[in-house]
Amino acid sequence: MKSLNIRILAVLIIFIVGLVSIYPTFKLYTTPNISKAEETSLSKRAIHLGLDLKGGMYLVLEVDTAGLREKSSDLRDRALEIIKNRIDQFGVFEPVIEKQSGNRIIVQLPGVDRDRAVNIIGQVAHLEFKLVAEPTVSQEVFKKIDNALEGGDSLSIKEPFSSYLMAMEGDVGIDIRDEDSVRAAIEQAKAAIPADLQVAFGPKEIYQNRDMKRIYVLKKEAELSGEAIRDARHEPNSSQNLQNMGYWSVQIEMKRDAARKFASITGRNINKRLAIVLDNVVQSAPNIAERIPQGRAVITGQFKAEEARDLAIVLRAGALPAPLKIVEERSVGPSLGHDSIVKGVRATLIGAAYIVLFMLFYYSLSGLIADFALFLNIVLLIGILAAFRGTLTMPRIAGIALTIGMAVDANILIYERIKEELRLGKTVRTAITQGFQRAWLAIFDSNVTTIITGFVLYIFGTGPIKGFALTLMIGLVLNLITAVFVTRAVFDFFSHKFEITKLRI
Repeated sequence: MKSLNIRILAVLIIFIVGLVSIYPTFKLYTTPNISKAEETSLSKRAIHLGLDLKGGMYLVLEVDTAGLREKSSDLRDRALEIIKNRIDQFGVFEPVIEKQSGNRIIVQLPGVDRDRAVNIIGQVAHLEFKLVAEPTVSQEVFKKIDNALEGGDSLSIKEPFSSYLMAMEGDVGIDIRDEDSVRAAIEQAKAAIPADLQVAFGPKEIYQNRDMKRIYVLKKEAELSGEAIRDARHEPNSSQNLQNMGYWSVQIEMKRDAARKFASITGRNINKRLAIVLDNVVQSAPNIAERIPQGRAVITGQFKAEEARDLAIVLRAGALPAPLKIVEERSVGPSLGHDSIVKGVRATLIGAAYIVLFMLFYYSLSGLIADFALFLNIVLLIGILAAFRGTLTMPRIAGIALTIGMAVDANILIYERIKEELRLGKTVRTAITQGFQRAWLAIFDSNVTTIITGFVLYIFGTGPIKGFALTLMIGLVLNLITAVFVTRAVFDFFSHKFEITKLRI
């Protein structure tokens, strides 16, 4: 009895742990008008809904290999890994990211904002550190552009190029409404720009109540590239620039070799400016006051917290090897997901109800023990998914439904063996013991072979197939515990506690 009491206590503890794991999921999806803070707290411990249930984004991306020498398949594979890294850090639960023929990549993101998702996936994130030309050199370049356009047949610019330039706190800027004309003029006069220099623009900013962009003359050759980055973190902006007050910045930490090179670059160019250029946009161009030995830099600008966080993610994950084009985009609405949840859960509950009634009708009170083991199996399965922050999808609901059938199958094997032992005239205790022992091999074989099949599906399958296979494998492992250990403990407890001489089975 001491051993039985320990086993029964273990069953109760397992049952309570399962209920505790399920509680956050139950509360999250059943509490009306839940507060944002409580929703965030519960989400960390609850099951999440997949794209087919919650809605979200479905994208088909194509790697633009035009003008690149590298094999298109290699570019696609590199882009796939970088997208995976970005999405993992973005915090999407169980995204589907797969290769497709024709340089294409499929991305499914449940429950995410469309604009943020597209931006974080498609941003090339090509980061470079370039020296800013001296002010006298910049003025000379602008004068050469003016001279090249003077007397030319330019339809894009009606005034001298220099007339579009305005002073901006030590820099030169343009009104954003003139940007197209200025860019066209630079392109037309590019032959006049020295080969080792380039003209670049900063991001849009508000200056003296006008939408402006700074314009820079940079050394064309980069001193360092984004491959030098080891880590990137977003933090509140501590810059003294009033334009950036209240915004966020991105702190960059470089790899060891790059840090030494960065220290050498900053040491040689004290009192010069070093531009931080992201996707050909000058995010900031701070002055080098002293040699920087630690290999740290800061990207400042008018970033909101989410923007700075997303930029830090793409910098950590690395730059895409080539631009991506969205060739197909679909938004899956949550109303469709709601219908799927209702129908899927309803089908599972109806199936479970039929099984419960069958076991009670056919095996009497012994069927009630099997039903308890079945209920415990489902509780533990959902509890494990919640504990590991799993995602519930329609294939996983199908896996749960199949697990229910497999769980009852094990109990039926055991009960039929017990019946055979009782018909041979054995006592209840002996029949129970030998029934479990002789059914064990058949149960083990059937469950293990199905687990192996699920393992193969998980290894070679994709997306929904993986979800179905994983849920099925977890359910079958739990089945070996609940159908054998739990029901055996309950049978032994009652047969010893109440000295049962006749078993209704």
